[in-house]
Amino acid sequence: MLSGIKNLYVSEEVKDYPYTKEILDRLKLEPIILPTGEKPPKPLASWPEVLSWGKKTLFLTAYKGRFFRPCPGTKCYLCCGYQIFHIGQGCYLDCTYCILQAYFNEPWLTFFVNVLSDGLKQLEEGLASRPFTRIGTGEFTDSMILEPITRLNPRLVEFFARQNKGVLELKTKTIFIDDLEGLKHNRRTIIAWSLNAPSIVEREEKGAPSLTERLKAAQKVSAWGYPVAFHFDPVIRFPGWQEEYTRVITELFKFVPAENIVWISLGSLRFMPELKEIAYARFPHTSIFSDEFVIGLDGKRRYFRPLRVELYRHLYREIRKQAKDVCVYLCMESPEIWRESFGFTPLELGGLPHMLDEAAKKVCGF
Repeated sequence: MLSGIKNLYVSEEVKDYPYTKEILDRLKLEPIILPTGEKPPKPLASWPEVLSWGKKTLFLTAYKGRFFRPCPGTKCYLCCGYQIFHIGQGCYLDCTYCILQAYFNEPWLTFFVNVLSDGLKQLEEGLASRPFTRIGTGEFTDSMILEPITRLNPRLVEFFARQNKGVLELKTKTIFIDDLEGLKHNRRTIIAWSLNAPSIVEREEKGAPSLTERLKAAQKVSAWGYPVAFHFDPVIRFPGWQEEYTRVITELFKFVPAENIVWISLGSLRFMPELKEIAYARFPHTSIFSDEFVIGLDGKRRYFRPLRVELYRHLYREIRKQAKDVCVYLCMESPEIWRESFGFTPLELGGLPHMLDEAAKKVCGF
């Protein structure tokens, strides 16, 4: 997959970092060195065209902000209390629905080379001052998208293996798992996959591995002793969605034992209004934005409430047929939707962060 990267920029302030040199040795592209503080020049083209260029462009730089910080949820819906470890942003997979197309004004892939020095230091200090914490690197990127050249995740796995107050979740659509084999992970790292119906994977997730490839990768890491998780987000309506999602759930539990699954999240298609125009310009074949949507409390377009409830009820029922005890939760939904879809709200169980903390502690062996 990384053969798709054609343009490489390196900030002068990190060009002599040993980690930068390690990455360059693997990528084998001649970098363009930019003065400290400068960013790659965008081509003079329409934003959809610039986005396509950005998928082939990597920028190695230093991050000056907070690597370790709360997930930018919304007060309008129930948030899970996740914490972010910010390793970079952007993704070269080309999913039709990807919110990053409208979220950032920087189209290229960015990786922060000072993550091993400044980043891990901030993370260690943050963990020392907090109670039990769930942390992820996949908020603004795919946690494994650059793994063949950065080899960051083994370092993170070994870091978290020494922790007793937190777990790391690596979220991905990729199958870049080979460097995780044989590590002493102490079950402190959860490997999580984004899943979808096969027809959605085929039509709307350009460049991503197939559903079966992802499930086989999950089966491997589960056999290596890692706890796993799955995210059905976005769940999308289309003719025959019930049958396809049912088959995915049935297959999931054939590959991974229920007792090794930390959680399964569900979230329906939602998007900023400007994403629709961008997506149609880049993916004229798509029809996923031509359904019945309403502006939600967070300003994003969402399926009408009855449609969301129908989606969630179906998936929840099918999951419960396979596993009665696996933690299932909704991403960015209201207590009312929880009640109508699942028959309860997180508040009855101590709140959503408490639900997920307890699920992690149980499956990860705290």
